[in-house]
Amino acid sequence: MTLGSLWQLLALKTRWWMAGGTVCVLAGSGLGLLQFSTFLGDGRSDPLLLLPSLVLSLGGGYAVLFPGISVSRQGVRLYRDWRHHPPAAKVLWVLSLAVALGGLVACILSGLANPLLPGQLVWLFTGIYLVLAGWSSALLGQAAVVRANAPGVAGDPAGATAPGR
Repeated sequence: MTLGSLWQLLALKTRWWMAGGTVCVLAGSGLGLLQFSTFLGDGRSDPLLLLPSLVLSLGGGYAVLFPGISVSRQGVRLYRDWRHHPPAAKVLWVLSLAVALGGLVACILSGLANPLLPGQLVWLFTGIYLVLAGWSSALLGQAAVVRANAPGVAGDPAGATAPGR
């Protein structure tokens, strides 16, 4: 099962939300980095860049996360089925945890230098984390759906219990 085949199995509306949310987070992160460089230069925030960055980063992140979570109706057993998950989904999931942890460490360390700095950084990491978590949830969930609907899974090696029997 490839990343492209899982992408094709997602509903068109889900794909649009996830792609649009990803673009919004990228735009919000770009504005946030521009604002961050301005903040480092003169120590002041520009609300005209700060607020759109917040809205785009968090709004786009949640626009990816919610459809990504809703892909699978059955539960995804992350650790128990680790060997069965697609590699791309595993990489995205681990990367989302690394971004969350890295963002937490960066905010704590930057707060030691300047108490206003974590407020400049927090949604940059949060938006990226939400996007990665949403994409990994969608891929993990869609792979679980495909495995559940495939004959010969979950203790049914030959597909002996076909629907209607």
